[in-house]
Amino acid sequence: MPWWAWSLTFEDFLVTRMMEIVVHSDDLAVSLDREPPTWPAGVLEPVLSLLTGVAVMRHGQAAVVRTLSRAERAPGVIAAF
Repeated sequence: MPWWAWSLTFEDFLVTRMMEIVVHSDDLAVSLDREPPTWPAGVLEPVLSLLTGVAVMRHGQAAVVRTLSRAERAPGVIAAF
């Protein structure tokens, strides 16, 4: 919209929508006590990149690297949102 101070590229818009579908599909699966869907790499990779990038912005590189590589060094819960 022209009155907004920011905008998304079409690609970023699609990645954001894919992230919502992946995350909410998992929410739905948990609420129904089912396994979540398995996503193709073309969907999952940009979603994980987005979630990882947001987590790094919120918690810092070291915290995310430690959480992903060594559970015993994790500084606590690291979440994107």
